[in-house]
Amino acid sequence: MAYLALYRKWRPMLFKDVVEQEHVVRTLKNSVSEGRIAHAYLFCGTRGTGKTTMAKILSRAVNCLEPKDGDPCNTCEICTGIAAGSILDVVEIDAASNNSVDNIRDLRDEVIYSPSKARYKVYIIDEVHMLSTGAFNALLKTLEEPPPHVVFILATTEPHKLPGTILSRCQRFDFRRIPVDSIAARVEFIAGESGIKINRDASKLIARLSDGALRDAISILDQCMSLGNKELAFDDVLGVVGMVNDTFIADVVDAVKNSEIQKILNLIEHLVMEGKNISQFVSELILYYRNLLICSSTDKPHEIIEASSDTVKKMKSQSEGYKRHEIMAFIKELSELEAGLRWSAHPRILLEIALIKLCERNVDFGDAGIIGRLEKLEETIGNIVSVSNKDTANLIRRNENREIRPETPAKSVEDTCKPSQKDGGKTAGSMKGLEVWAEVLKELKNNGRMGLYTNLLDTKVIEISNKVVGLVFSNTGSINKLYVSKPENMEVVEACLGKCLGRDIKIKCIGEDEMVTERKTEEEKDELLEKAQDIACRLNTKLNIIDG
Repeated sequence: MAYLALYRKWRPMLFKDVVEQEHVVRTLKNSVSEGRIAHAYLFCGTRGTGKTTMAKILSRAVNCLEPKDGDPCNTCEICTGIAAGSILDVVEIDAASNNSVDNIRDLRDEVIYSPSKARYKVYIIDEVHMLSTGAFNALLKTLEEPPPHVVFILATTEPHKLPGTILSRCQRFDFRRIPVDSIAARVEFIAGESGIKINRDASKLIARLSDGALRDAISILDQCMSLGNKELAFDDVLGVVGMVNDTFIADVVDAVKNSEIQKILNLIEHLVMEGKNISQFVSELILYYRNLLICSSTDKPHEIIEASSDTVKKMKSQSEGYKRHEIMAFIKELSELEAGLRWSAHPRILLEIALIKLCERNVDFGDAGIIGRLEKLEETIGNIVSVSNKDTANLIRRNENREIRPETPAKSVEDTCKPSQKDGGKTAGSMKGLEVWAEVLKELKNNGRMGLYTNLLDTKVIEISNKVVGLVFSNTGSINKLYVSKPENMEVVEACLGKCLGRDIKIKCIGEDEMVTERKTEEEKDELLEKAQDIACRLNTKLNIIDG
């Protein structure tokens, strides 16, 4: 007899045996018990969560001669015939390979005939989202008003691809991802029934690798049992799936944290020589840094991270030397590496480059990184200034002891950076001269710029920053905005507005819905510029700002 895969051998035969889908089980059992059978069901969810299994159980339950509390008896002639595939009243269709209009037309012509043995004709259409548009249209009328002896069960992993007309004609059930503990318990049960002892760490690793899909977990167990061992340990599973353990990943993270490039290269050499999958390793490394991010963000990481208490404690200590934006930048860099590995002929080289970049912190930290570096620079300058002032005070005390007075008092760096009080203390960004906009429009009209004048009549004027003025166009004024945004027209308006205000001004053409975003962006730029100017003052150096 041919070998039967474990996931087929241990496919549940009763509703109660389906793992972690109680919300679906309860509804379907009550429907069968009360005889309220719908004409169309839609089962949605990720792979391996029990959609096809539930469809098979339901097909037997609605036709069973002696149902027990909504479950099929699995012993009557109908149940055994459906399970063996000898009763043709239950039809399974793979929509991925039978997705044409002709296939659905054939189905539509068949449904009018009464079932040969069973009470209902049941059509299970798997991966129904793969049907063509024409096939959906052909199915629509039959699905809406099928004969009373027909039940449709549609299964899909991508319900968003189904037309709304199909969705509205079905009773929809969403299957949840199965938690790690539930998968691990089922794996241990199947292993025990098969005469294999499996450690708890090994079963939890299998559960994590399955990503919420019980069928994937059972397939991994089937592969591990092929080793022929009577007991499966954590390292056995690692060897089968080509993964490295948490200790190895922790060593890599420590080497990156301490910028030990030579150690990084040695670890990669070991990884390659052991024949481990580099893409899988990068995925595990991303997950590890995600756990470090959780450790740095919450006081109770053990409630979220699926790992032993010792491993979580190690992660907690490793996260202490990082700021959150640094860890997020590392995750982003490794995610880009993971995507690039799919098409690369030299994955090892890409991995080495990426980890060396992490060692040298040569990654894009975004705005948070810039602010962080500025804050660090400010702190350094503050220490320098503090030492400088202290040395100056000591020098004055020494001079006083010698009864020698310095001719001029020592100036601290801060004294050289006090803001000037030119223009009566009025800042350049007050922009109170914006009431001259009427004068600007008049000037444009008098200069014969009627095109600009008419396109600017309904425009609002706002202050974005101390040097930038926004011309706000209504959401219906896209044509006006397009006309004014031409470089030659922008130049004319800037010149005219600058003349009326008495200083150089830049303008931006924006829509009403962009006002808040634009103002926020400019405020962030001003904040960054202010920090840079403050640092330049403390260092008593000149800062050249190029306006991009």
